[in-house]
Amino acid sequence: MPKYDVAISFAGEDRPVAQELAASLVLTGLNVFYDEYEQADLWGKDLYTHLSKVYKDESKYCLMLISEHYAKKQWTNHERRAAQARAFAESSEYILPLRLDDTEIDGVLGTTGYLDFRRFPVEKIVESLVIKVREYNKAHGIVFEIVRVQDVFTKQKLQGKDGDVITTCPACHSEQNLNEAKISQDDAETIYTCKNGCQRLVVVSRRSEAKWPAMPDRPALTEDRNGPGLGFRGYGFGDYFIRNVSDIILKTDVMASGLLLPASPAALMKK
Repeated sequence: MPKYDVAISFAGEDRPVAQELAASLVLTGLNVFYDEYEQADLWGKDLYTHLSKVYKDESKYCLMLISEHYAKKQWTNHERRAAQARAFAESSEYILPLRLDDTEIDGVLGTTGYLDFRRFPVEKIVESLVIKVREYNKAHGIVFEIVRVQDVFTKQKLQGKDGDVITTCPACHSEQNLNEAKISQDDAETIYTCKNGCQRLVVVSRRSEAKWPAMPDRPALTEDRNGPGLGFRGYGFGDYFIRNVSDIILKTDVMASGLLLPASPAALMKK
């Protein structure tokens, strides 16, 4: 199964466009390869080999930002060749061209369907990509979907949306609602990452697919209760586990007091 829903291939001069698209795609729950999101993983790797694998094997689609800068760069040509090898091998619409100008790119035929960044708003481009990924998942029997904290709460008859849930990033100390965090999917797990990209804050796992063990069902605690012990890895809610590296508090206008899920210090510890 591909690791990424979309891999963005772009020239450095076009980074502002790539950055805006990546941020918008992540907020829809797609798993996006964008180099700034992968700095730790890329550190020390043979980038020629690693990027070839990303653009040839590890993504469902390659979003190619075509421009005069893209045509001239050595690295974008390398990424393009890797993506074209994948498209040729599968005879598929793997490469999704997004034109920033009218530059012609070797191997990308003029008859290939494309979107034009000068004519389409970012929201429309993102919407189209989400549709493509859903079609890919359906065609390949992939049924994983984003499961938000609010979805888990609703199943347990708890009122409250992600916007009513507050937590703080341990790295940058930024307080944020969960609807501000970046959401992505790692197979059967939904990942909330700090809005500043620092680290994972909350992981929602299906019981049958959970990679990391968690405690049995536990009710949400009122704000004056002590938290669990050092080895605690999260909370069971019906069919799901919620793992949170910092305290999360659910507080709505109709609640007399908030509900607290104290931090799980080992929330991200693997087996």
